Amino acid sequence: MYRNYIFDLYGTLVDIHTNEQKKYLWEKMALCMRFQGAEYTAAELRRAYHDKIREQKNIKSAEISAKLGTYVPPEEIEASFEKLIPDLYLAKGVTVSEEQASDWAVTFRAISMEHLCLYEGASELLARLHEKGRKVYLLSNAQRLFTEPEMRALGIYDSFDAVYYSSDAGFAKPSRHFYQKLLKEQGLNPAESVMVGNDDKADAWGAHDNGLDSIYVYTRQSPGMGNPLPANCQRINEISEVI
Repeated sequence: MYRNYIFDLYGTLVDIHTNEQKKYLWEKMALCMRFQGAEYTAAELRRAYHDKIREQKNIKSAEISAKLGTYVPPEEIEASFEKLIPDLYLAKGVTVSEEQASDWAVTFRAISMEHLCLYEGASELLARLHEKGRKVYLLSNAQRLFTEPEMRALGIYDSFDAVYYSSDAGFAKPSRHFYQKLLKEQGLNPAESVMVGNDDKADAWGAHDNGLDSIYVYTRQSPGMGNPLPANCQRINEISEVI
């Protein structure tokens, strides 16, 4: 066994299905914003939402690349809803509080969500790892504003020694900057640590490129595998097979 287990969340521990394409979602969110003085049509809001994400990633990519002296592509950058949501309101001359932005994110997620539950054996696995004296971490491409409430509702938030969201870090897997943030801040030895996830690129190869072994589980949320798994990756059929 390893000393440290680093988990992906969605598609690995949590079985989730959301649909941000449905017209109903944007109609209801636009209606909520109109009630608060921000006049959007559903189509306009959807367009502005995606434009703001793209704009935020491009700006942060340029800023971080200049700071580090090396190019960091927008694909490695994570947008932050903490900035995105207020910007959507400000475009219509409305200022909102942090609490209102949080409520927007939770409402958006609730309307778009069609399914959410833990994979069978997920919570038991986390408990067993702790019983065996292992450290358990989360490294997730996720937005804190709605992911933390979901984890608390599922009863697993307190199952981790530390939680890392891409929205807080500003980087998304497989970025080495995201991996190294966890490894350095937690003082982990890569040789004693393993990444567990359902994405061949973000989790298996991302771990490989940072000196970590990995455990790969294919689920319905997994992207199509465009590459073979690295040699230091073990493939399993169920999350409970991690140990």
